[in-house]
Amino acid sequence: MEIKGGRIMNGERPLLVREDGSIYLDTRHKACKIVQPIIQDIAGLVQSPSDVHVYKISPHSIWYACERGISFEEIHAFFNEYGKLPPPQSLMNRLKETFGKYGMLVLEKDQDKFVLSADEPGHLDKLFKGTKKIVSRNGGKEQIVIEAEERGELKRRLMDLGYPVIDKGGYTEGTRIPFRLTDGLRLRGYQEEAVQAVLKPASMDEGNGVIVMPCGSGKTMTGIALMAALQQETLILTPNETSVRQWVREMRRWTTLNDGQIGIYSGKEKRLAPVTVTTYQMLTRRNPSDKSFTHLPVFQTRKWGLILYDEVHLLPAPLFRFASDLQSTRRAGLTATCVREDGREKDIFSLVGPKRYELGIRSLEENGWLSKPDCREIKVAFKEVDKARYWTLGKREKYRFASENRMKLDVTASLLNRHRGEKIIIIGHYLDQLKAVSMQFGLPLITGETPVDEREKLFQAFRNSDITCLVLSKVANLALDLPDAQTGIQLSGTYGSRQEEAQRIGRLLRPSAKSRSVTFYSIVTAGTQEEERSGNRQLFMLDQGYTYSSEEWSS
Repeated sequence: MEIKGGRIMNGERPLLVREDGSIYLDTRHKACKIVQPIIQDIAGLVQSPSDVHVYKISPHSIWYACERGISFEEIHAFFNEYGKLPPPQSLMNRLKETFGKYGMLVLEKDQDKFVLSADEPGHLDKLFKGTKKIVSRNGGKEQIVIEAEERGELKRRLMDLGYPVIDKGGYTEGTRIPFRLTDGLRLRGYQEEAVQAVLKPASMDEGNGVIVMPCGSGKTMTGIALMAALQQETLILTPNETSVRQWVREMRRWTTLNDGQIGIYSGKEKRLAPVTVTTYQMLTRRNPSDKSFTHLPVFQTRKWGLILYDEVHLLPAPLFRFASDLQSTRRAGLTATCVREDGREKDIFSLVGPKRYELGIRSLEENGWLSKPDCREIKVAFKEVDKARYWTLGKREKYRFASENRMKLDVTASLLNRHRGEKIIIIGHYLDQLKAVSMQFGLPLITGETPVDEREKLFQAFRNSDITCLVLSKVANLALDLPDAQTGIQLSGTYGSRQEEAQRIGRLLRPSAKSRSVTFYSIVTAGTQEEERSGNRQLFMLDQGYTYSSEEWSS
């Protein structure tokens, strides 16, 4: 033992708790399997290198712990027992205050209205500043009446103020649709855990929440298993039509639902059914004349029992109101990352539900559920004439010009030759660049302009190995099931997007029937805005413990 900062340090213990709420866990420690489940209940995973995992405590994670019946006293004792140092007093003071806010506000149903109660006198007046009338002051408890349509927006606003609402208002049951999973399907253990985490939390607010699992881990199957557990009419919201087709394909394959029970509501086909799959874009489409939502009222005519938000981190801000109006319906979000580029993660948790289950890439990789990617960054120089032009451009123009560096086609030619015989996907952001690659190498190109039927034919041909290389635009970022892809070549990407890099690598992580390694190349122009931003793009994978090897390319 040693004295550090006035505190006694025990280096034999597995945890280090910092003043900012960071928790460092030594995964090599013999007590790791004991303490890790507890940490996952009170903090979110931030980084997971091989030997040390880093977690971060937040108000949301503490309120999630409260839902699971964990007390402040238990957390304090846990840190003292397993921490290398006693927990910082300033952190414990903040945690005690955060724990204290849980349970201060309770929402319950009273016939066709809702009642929000607070035990502390004057608390509701302070929060609502006299805009809501106090209808009861019995025994020190204060109550105000909340209309049903206010339920979601109220919870979001109070969450912003730092006060979670315990919602005991319950759910409206949807129309029943008896079906089951097919006999040939065996869910993985973590998929079953995720379903149970949504359906059976300790609080009354069961039936909603967010499931965080890596690309390729089977989020679609987890969602389908959740549907089968509830057996109620379900609306599935997805980011694009490729995702719609994937959900429909998997439901036809792995459930007893028939074609009449599965509806597609998209640009080409608009049919509601007991299970309906649509896109976020369809719900946000507006009438040009009065700016009203064109299709949204159609979806409000059915008695849904479950709303599934696929890639929930992409839930468009215009749909926040739609989500807030569905507080009486069970809802679940599926995502590989809670990162939103607009920083509005807390809105997702207040409207859809808290994080109920999270699983890291490394644990799946160690158990053989995901392939291990070999990530490589290749730096290529400009031709002299292009280099001179680059320095005359503005910041954003520089980024695009560097991303479309013509020398990247030479690198691509070399990589295609290096990986001849493998199944390869080439991904980029700029269409002119992708069209040039497609023409030069005679490869099929899929963009947002490619008709859905043609996309599906090309994807299926790739799965069947009739085609061994595809050029893809940003349609490759989300919900694309190409389990046999062995090599990915990224030519360009969105300016500094953290989620995009992980999603593109995720296209390679899905293991096929054959055990094999996968390689992801990111080609960047050296000494430019693109190289600077590539570091930010790689952050998510670096936080998961992966590394990028770097090489300079010369012709």
